[in-house]
Amino acid sequence: MTISRRDFMLASGAVMATAAAARPAHAATVRDLDVLVIGAGLSGLGTALALEEAGLRVRVLEGRDRVGGRLYTLDDVPGHPEAGGNSVAAAYGRVIAAGKRYGVELDDIAMRAFGGGPPGLYIDGAAVAPDAWAQHPRNPFSGEMKAVPPGAWADALLKRHMPVKDLGRWWDAANAQYDISVHDFLTSLGASDAAIQLGFDANISYGTTAHDVSLLMLASVEQWQVLNRNANARFIGAFRGGNQRLPEAMARQLKGDLLRGRRVVAIATGADGAEVYCDDGSRHRAKAVVCSMPFATLRHVAIDPLPPAAQNAAIRTIGYVPITQVHIVPKKKFWESDGQNPSMWTDGIAGTVFAQRFGSDPKEVMSLTCWARGLKAQYLDLLGPEAAGRAVVAELERLRPAARGALEVAKVRSWATDPFAAGVWSYYRPRQVAAFANELAKPHQRLFFCGEHTALGSRGMEAALESAERAAVEVQLALG
Repeated sequence: MTISRRDFMLASGAVMATAAAARPAHAATVRDLDVLVIGAGLSGLGTALALEEAGLRVRVLEGRDRVGGRLYTLDDVPGHPEAGGNSVAAAYGRVIAAGKRYGVELDDIAMRAFGGGPPGLYIDGAAVAPDAWAQHPRNPFSGEMKAVPPGAWADALLKRHMPVKDLGRWWDAANAQYDISVHDFLTSLGASDAAIQLGFDANISYGTTAHDVSLLMLASVEQWQVLNRNANARFIGAFRGGNQRLPEAMARQLKGDLLRGRRVVAIATGADGAEVYCDDGSRHRAKAVVCSMPFATLRHVAIDPLPPAAQNAAIRTIGYVPITQVHIVPKKKFWESDGQNPSMWTDGIAGTVFAQRFGSDPKEVMSLTCWARGLKAQYLDLLGPEAAGRAVVAELERLRPAARGALEVAKVRSWATDPFAAGVWSYYRPRQVAAFANELAKPHQRLFFCGEHTALGSRGMEAALESAERAAVEVQLALG
């Protein structure tokens, strides 16, 4: 994509003129500021607060009508399940400190999260007893791995054979030879396509299939898991009332404007400042802009001038995991009738099913969350929310006849079709770590970047706040 400054300004002007015709005149505002922050998720809010503490004047622009970004607590579903970031592990030092600083209590939810025991295994539409899996006709694994359940197979194999020895430098050029697809690596270990499809693709965590995710991506995930295991493997936390309470508390601390409903459509930047254009017709000017938008959405924003080639290519092509959740309220305790765990690992469209135990009684199942990932999520998205909900309920009723007539869909949440997310967490495709890992976060004139996708040392919520620290320092250095 190339765009001249003249075409950029004409296109931006057309957007603003169209929007202004339908919006109040006060929608178009121009005010000199030190910094504009795009996005009111953890990284954007963390950056804004750090800059305000340094004495800078900051305005935050948020496209949604809520704060939190990919932290999203479903307050309208019993047990307020998390549609976004689910938990806080022991190495989430910045996140834990932020909760303390902004007065949000962190609870240890290990018993609620795992108190029901291991999930049931459902293959080809039928339950498989744990002691029967090793000899099951559908088991595609080999050797001693035949006894490993599908949901643990890839993780166990990769831990055993991970060729990256210094996980803390997974992104280093010295590891470029391992910037290959997970499929190719597992194949080199003797795994069959059937094993990879069931043990990796069926309920994928990164990528869409094993073909489109880099082995170095999983090295970064393993590095983060090791840090959390070493800190306290048994701890798993969540903020009281839902994880979205943290960004809400952070937003209340802002001194400057937080403008919701401001979807950014264009960014123009130069050596002495920048302007941001929104689809409501408003224009915002500052000495610097910090963008926390996921690259999956930033790629639809006009940037003038374009970032350097490698960074621009990263914006255009970095992957984001498609995940669609179906949140279901059980009208009866069907698991007591069939004697099986309400939580499930399936190879069908229901994906992984988690029993949510966040009511007044920690043993009570308030709702079920079905996570469909990768190709399953894309399939459900093609159906649309209502049909997707019906399809997943039908699947669960087929797997668990005792549940027939007892399942009510409370919400279907697709992250891939969310225009402000276009997926959940970012991931590197094969050969992208070598090409992009050290390019994503580089400042572009007066445009700076934050967000979990720009962090190298951590993942998830912690990565968001790690990136906020870096971006805030970069802006202060640039502005002097």
